[in-house]
Amino acid sequence: MEKIRWGTERRLEFIEFRVFWEGGIRRADLTDTFGVSVPQASSDLSLYQELAPGNLIYDSSEKKYIATDQFSPKFCDVSADKYLASLKDQAVGGLQLAGTWMSHIPNAEAMPVPTRHVRSEVLKPLVSAVRKGRSAEVLYRSLNKDMPENNWRRISPHAFAFDGMRWHIRAFCHRDQKFKDFVLSRCESVRDEGVSGCDANHDIDWHERVEVVLQANPRLTASQRAVIEEDYAMVNHQLVFSVRKALLFYFEKFLRLDYPDEGMSAAAKPLCPVNRDVFAHRTF
Repeated sequence: MEKIRWGTERRLEFIEFRVFWEGGIRRADLTDTFGVSVPQASSDLSLYQELAPGNLIYDSSEKKYIATDQFSPKFCDVSADKYLASLKDQAVGGLQLAGTWMSHIPNAEAMPVPTRHVRSEVLKPLVSAVRKGRSAEVLYRSLNKDMPENNWRRISPHAFAFDGMRWHIRAFCHRDQKFKDFVLSRCESVRDEGVSGCDANHDIDWHERVEVVLQANPRLTASQRAVIEEDYAMVNHQLVFSVRKALLFYFEKFLRLDYPDEGMSAAAKPLCPVNRDVFAHRTF
């Protein structure tokens, strides 16, 4: 079979999304969403049935195609995570119907969280420096009281990292002669692109990974541990993550794994590391 054109494949994904999440699809859904003709919509539905036989059946009473009991997705990610990510985008950013494949957006709300402001005029040259393997001078506002306010420093960035709350840029600091993390929102300005001062392959903490094994807090009751294990879809009572050494510090903080058990209820710290020794390798 010839490779499916991108536009056609998108419409096949759409067919699957509507059938799975919204109970069915009509030709009008395709014509209204993609602006295609009625014959084209009919062709798309026929093509879908040809490529995914047994997935759809026409319901004459509802006048739409619905999923069969044997429905198995072929073109679209119908995971709950994918759907909820789209719902979160709507709740946080006010995503409109035109920006989603939902015919009706369920009521949803997301807890407001303060966000760090990153300037586009700062991010763009840093992206360029990463892409081209170059260095640049950055005006960095550090919380370190010993740092001068006009703190220009040359860095050779090679990667970006998100710690769950804020974005960092991973770079070689020419002044300190080591690889460090810089909070993007604290980069005020960028200037003077130049040659790189390092080989990114030498950033051992970035390239090396450690395995972090988590379990439900042993201080929870057996039934409570079972709930936590179900929450996180644990396998053999454990969650296993491969984490870059450079991100271990943030991983531990984000999941509150560094909080002492003393004085804290087990329910407030539902996850605990099995191999706590791995955090001895963390970097700051």
